[in-house]
Amino acid sequence: MHQSVRDYWISFNDPLEGRVHFMYLDVKGYVSTGIGNKIDETARDNSAPTPQERALSLAAAGLLRWLVNDADTEATPEEVAAEWDTVKSRLDLAPFGHGNFRPPLTRLHVEDDEIDRHVFAKLDEMETVLTGREGFGEFASWPANAQLATLSMCWGMGPKFRFPKFQGHVAAREWVGAADECHFTPDVGTIGIRNKLDRAHFLLASQAESQGVPVEQLVLDVSDVFGVQGALLALGIKPLTQDGVDGPLTQGKVKEFQAANGLAENGAFDDPDTVSALASQLAGLGFTVFGA
Repeated sequence: MHQSVRDYWISFNDPLEGRVHFMYLDVKGYVSTGIGNKIDETARDNSAPTPQERALSLAAAGLLRWLVNDADTEATPEEVAAEWDTVKSRLDLAPFGHGNFRPPLTRLHVEDDEIDRHVFAKLDEMETVLTGREGFGEFASWPANAQLATLSMCWGMGPKFRFPKFQGHVAAREWVGAADECHFTPDVGTIGIRNKLDRAHFLLASQAESQGVPVEQLVLDVSDVFGVQGALLALGIKPLTQDGVDGPLTQGKVKEFQAANGLAENGAFDDPDTVSALASQLAGLGFTVFGA
């Protein structure tokens, strides 16, 4: 993948998945941690694992350095297994979010640097699997936005997903067609936002390619509230959700950016001076900016 995609990966995914330091169940009942890192090899959604699936899951969980909350000492394999079993047994809590798995239900945690290490290890593994598949062999030459969107799909579904129409489009570098075929289900909550983001980045890939933007450069569009939210996140202004809604949180973060840059604090995402300042700072970070 292009370095720009790798550099942006945490900023892109953190608002979608959250940074969770303990084990929890995602909406499909899979044990996860970190920034949406699945550590569960159970074959079926919302189901108990077979003995073999449990063994594979514990091996995946064991790839992280778990610490005991009270002592900050490294957890034993037995403690990690007990924690995984405790979390997996609470399938009734899966629909209600990771907050329901906070201590004292869980007793172990991972630190931020370990989360980031594991995220990039998983990302590299997914890219290797993806580029070994038919239709993805030219991935290295794709526009950065197309790489980002495809890896985002992998993050949500795994790199072996089968979307024949989508795969035909990307093999032919038809990014608009890929945008129309990239969504996966359930198209609600953060998955709905991820689908919207992926679509937007495939469309940006098409624009970037037609305008001769170097393939290694990521493009961000600041022409609407959705894009401005993404720009603020890229600049490290959090917490913020990239949902396209011009609500109080977004307006507050726009004001925060305006105050830090000596601009009129009106909270308007389409304020010309604000958009210009956003574009300038994004360009300074290596992004190509549309819509300014």
